[in-house]
Order: sequence, then structure tokens, then C-alpha cells
Amino acid sequence: MTSDPDKPCPHEHFEAYVEINRVLADENDTGPAYFMADITVECAGCSEPFRWSGVQAGMIPSRPMCSVDEKTLHAPLRPASADPDFGLGLPGFAVTWHGEDG
Repeated sequence: MTSDPDKPCPHEHFEAYVEINRVLADENDTGPAYFMADITVECAGCSEPFRWSGVQAGMIPSRPMCSVDEKTLHAPLRPASADPDFGLGLPGFAVTWHGEDG
């Protein structure tokens, strides 16, 4: 697609990249403590990255979070055969902003 610099891209086609990570609790583990899908999306026409809205920055195995630049969603997942508490209770981190709004 040829872009017109005087007309904004309509963002009609997308590319999504998904990386699945097997996270170990420590280096002696033989199996993963949890799995994390890292998802990024960009416009296929102009390559503009998309940002995730409504999720806090950080990485915690019990809930979706995003990277500090909001370009990557960190989504925990588990095999369908795993217990519902698979990966829960493991440490993570969250980024909190302080300023005029916080």
C-alpha cells in the first residue's frame, strides 16, 4: 500500500506477533511455573504500533498487564488440562505512576 503523507492511514489491516514464554520459578525447575503470551500489534499499511488500553504496566502471572510503553500485552495462560490455580501465587511486578493524577 502506498501511503499519502497528506492523508492519515485508515489502519485497515494488521499484523500481530505472539510469543509464548515458558516461565520457570527458578533455574532448577524442570517444567514451567506458568506460561505468558506476549502480544504486539501494528498496522500492516504504515507499521504504526498499537498500544494496549486499560491494563496496568508490569508482569504478574495472575492477570493481563502490559509493557511500560504499552506496546506489548503480557497475558497469562495455562493448558486446558491444568488446574485453575496454575501459576497463581508466584511473584511479579507492577508499575505505578505518581504525579498530578496519582
